[in-house]
Amino acid sequence: MPKVTEDYRVARRQEIADAALRAFRRKGFHATSMAEIIAEAGLSAGAIYGHFPSKEALVVDVASRIVDTRVAEIEKLTTLDPMPAPPTLPRMLVTAMKREFGTTGVMLQIWGEGVTDPTVRDLAASLVRRLRETIGAYVSTWHQRTYAMPAPEADALGAEQATLFVAAVQGFVISETIVTDFDAEAYLAAQEKYLPR
Repeated sequence: MPKVTEDYRVARRQEIADAALRAFRRKGFHATSMAEIIAEAGLSAGAIYGHFPSKEALVVDVASRIVDTRVAEIEKLTTLDPMPAPPTLPRMLVTAMKREFGTTGVMLQIWGEGVTDPTVRDLAASLVRRLRETIGAYVSTWHQRTYAMPAPEADALGAEQATLFVAAVQGFVISETIVTDFDAEAYLAAQEKYLPR
């Protein structure tokens, strides 16, 4: 029997994760069963469970991939001259999240799962920390380039302000999911106007 390569395993995991994401978009995290993910992927149950022992493991993988992509996008913005002002980051993040999930409500469901599932809670906490660190570094770099702020002062400011930018995204997700008359454009415009720069 030919040996399965690491590239093949990575590609197969990506294929399964993509199928899970499509299923989550249609029905949400809670309403999607493993059987539906298996059907969406067009693979056997053994093939799925050989890579992901549970739906929660799939969620961990999907969410990690999405955050990896967002981190890479934020880091790429630092190559622009001039860099976009930090208050534009929440719009970029929620727009990308909606593109990935179709709705931000899936993220809220995942966060809710973290209330009772320690694995999902640890994942959510680590992803929030990663986003905060990435945004903090971005804010620091922006202040150094825009205002010639010394690096130690800019780093401290970035770490301090990153929480506000992450909270702006979290607030958007909650509001868009549960507030029936939520005005997404007004919310994002207000963030761009009032978040620190």
